[in-house]
Amino acid sequence: MYFTILWSAISHLVWYHVRSCVHLPPIWQLPNLKYLRIEGAHAVTKVGAEFVGCKKGDPVCNGFVAFPKLELLIFLDMPNWEVWSFFEEEADAPDVRGEDEAVEIQKEDAQSARLQLLPHLVKLQLIGCPQLRALPPQLEEDTVSLKKILLIGINNLKAVEDFPHLSELLAIKDYEGLERICNLAQVSELQVGGCPNLSHVEGLGNLQQLGLGEDMQEISSHWVPGLQEQHQRIHGEDLDVYTVV
Repeated sequence: MYFTILWSAISHLVWYHVRSCVHLPPIWQLPNLKYLRIEGAHAVTKVGAEFVGCKKGDPVCNGFVAFPKLELLIFLDMPNWEVWSFFEEEADAPDVRGEDEAVEIQKEDAQSARLQLLPHLVKLQLIGCPQLRALPPQLEEDTVSLKKILLIGINNLKAVEDFPHLSELLAIKDYEGLERICNLAQVSELQVGGCPNLSHVEGLGNLQQLGLGEDMQEISSHWVPGLQEQHQRIHGEDLDVYTVV
């Protein structure tokens, strides 16, 4: 009983360099958790339903709130992490779906489970996770308090898009696979460096500041004029463009 009370009272947790562990512990069982950092989990290839404690089609998930108080979530140095999904995937047959179709199915699964996710998350950091292929669609939809996202060394993700609630900063560095940033209607500041394939940036109607690494000057010439024109049209003033050191 005493241990249960102590466990439920934890507000800060660092899961550090557990390199041989292939699955995350049931962290969702910490209802008062505000700060979570998972670092050096080298054997983890998938973060799935065990992270939020909810499986697809489980009636217990109806109305369930995962991480009701979490404000800061950090994943750091996870070189083999490939899949991030909040629901169990079907394992009976090989997955031959395209990327877009798989994302749509994940969205339908999330809606059917009626799970509320990370309602108070303010900041998300993903650093040194080069094999991660996609962000969970529900992460984009449910994080209504999200203000800042930091992505460093996330080479396999092709897009950062559809975060309607992200309101302050998106900072991206050393992200070779990134091709597009789209539909971030509320974000006010974008910082980009080390993204040589970023060719498409749009749908940032509230953008006030744009920070570019010195290596971004040439590639950004394809989309910066569009952002400047949009800002002038909407706000009647020049977009603040500066160099990120």
